Amino acid sequence: MSYDICGICERFYPKDGKDYCPDCRDKDQNEFNILRDYVKQNYNAKVFEASNATGIPINTIMRFVRERRIHLTGGDSGSITFRDK
Repeated sequence: MSYDICGICERFYPKDGKDYCPDCRDKDQNEFNILRDYVKQNYNAKVFEASNATGIPINTIMRFVRERRIHLTGGDSGSITFRDK
């Protein structure tokens, strides 16, 4: 069995083709859902205010941007928008 290093917590986990370990994937999806629900209720929410309101760290929100799961309109201090799937 081969192992990989989690891109979030840096722990070893059995290689499964994903970038994150199962625990971090669960936490990541939960935080994403919380952020999505907050933005649905607070249209034009900024990163800082969304982080303060949800408890999701700014670096996690910015990782969602890098992963292209969300967009910022108006640069790094802009409003959060979600990709249409």
